[in-house]
Amino acid sequence: MERVLIVAKTRMGSFACVGGLILDTNKSIRLLCPDGLNQPADTPFDVGQVWELEFQQPSKVAPPHIEDVLVTKKKFAGQQSNLRDILLQRVQLWHGGPEQLFDGLLVIENTRCYICRSRGIPNCSTGYWLPNASISLNQNYKKQYYELPHEFSARNRSYQVTLSIPYVGFATPIPVIPADTLIRVSLARWWQSIEMSEERCYLQLSGWYL
Repeated sequence: MERVLIVAKTRMGSFACVGGLILDTNKSIRLLCPDGLNQPADTPFDVGQVWELEFQQPSKVAPPHIEDVLVTKKKFAGQQSNLRDILLQRVQLWHGGPEQLFDGLLVIENTRCYICRSRGIPNCSTGYWLPNASISLNQNYKKQYYELPHEFSARNRSYQVTLSIPYVGFATPIPVIPADTLIRVSLARWWQSIEMSEERCYLQLSGWYL
């Protein structure tokens, strides 16, 4: 069995997407049920817990969501309080603006960020970010978003936009996430609307560690 630290729990409709870190190898995993579905919303897994797990790889994965594993046996092993310090010692970090995330393959379009196959697929779908600007909560829509200023150049001109990143965590959102706070970000599953020429995986914010 592997000792796994639960690092994130996010909403996926009536289910929960649970992220973990294997403590022996520092490998990120996503804990699915044996049938390949996400965990139920009332899953016993919670952020900060340590579990002893047995799991196997699914027969098929759709990159960049290579972290998926099928949990076949679990045993609660304890609680970890200082997640930020633990993660800073164990994970690779992205520093700076959103253009640094996911191998630099994010498409920044209007207010949203996503990946697509024509731009390239990163080698993971979860990661840890130390943003260079504070991120503010906006609850004026049906979904909760964190917004951050972003400056970019095009055609010899500089532009300033406000990017909106959906917040999908279970934890109660805080009004402002200060700059250089450790944040966990992830890519949603592949999705395509009628207006899109190809599928996309949108950037989302899973949680933070103060």
